[in-house]
Amino acid sequence: MYGMGTFTCIVPVFHGRKEPSFMIKHGLNTEHHAVTDLFATFIYNPGGAIVKWYRDTFAAEEHRKAQKNGTDIYDTLFRELPDTPSRSLVLPHFSTMGPPDFIDNSCGMITGLYLNSQRGEILKGIIESATYSLKESIDALPKTGFQVEEYRPAGGGSKSEQWVQISADIMGMPFTKLRVTEAGSLGAALLAGLGSETFASPEEGIENMVTVTGTVEPDLKKHSEYSERYEKFKKMWPVVKDFCISLNA
Repeated sequence: MYGMGTFTCIVPVFHGRKEPSFMIKHGLNTEHHAVTDLFATFIYNPGGAIVKWYRDTFAAEEHRKAQKNGTDIYDTLFRELPDTPSRSLVLPHFSTMGPPDFIDNSCGMITGLYLNSQRGEILKGIIESATYSLKESIDALPKTGFQVEEYRPAGGGSKSEQWVQISADIMGMPFTKLRVTEAGSLGAALLAGLGSETFASPEEGIENMVTVTGTVEPDLKKHSEYSERYEKFKKMWPVVKDFCISLNA
């Protein structure tokens, strides 16, 4: 699952419980899945909350007007995203970070700003950088024996074709879209079906309740461009670590 809500969150699901000390070494926890004999780990950061902060900071009045008119300000804001990778890189430490370091004493930072920078570049930089942050943990997964084959986006952000496409381009992996994007509610309903014996197995419940509507394939040219930006992003925290922690002191 690739959650795109308040927290951007990847939840790899796997058979067989790994040795805790081995998982912790890579900054990963192990949780029991609701389905017997399955386990999950959580890779997350506050990317969705930062997008909301951007909305409330850079488009507060437009958001209020959109609410009165019953329209979605995100439609307007996402139309402003540049087609190319953003010149802005964002350190997404606006709140506590997840794996691998669980940083809680830093602060956010926006770099790559110029006099001709547009606000759409900043929003795209937020989305890209939150995705880069997740990718750092995903790149470490093969060391634990896990291999992601596809992502299934869920949550409010998954309704945005642009956000899903950016994520697919950065990850270089297909994103399989579902008819119901609120995975938590759907999962709870599926478990209720199991508990009431409406379904004889999780597989039967999935067959009856989960509908795939299409697949978003990564643009390999853009993936290459994002890979170059990703390498720059990885250098960002080591360079500013001491400074950001000192600001939070």
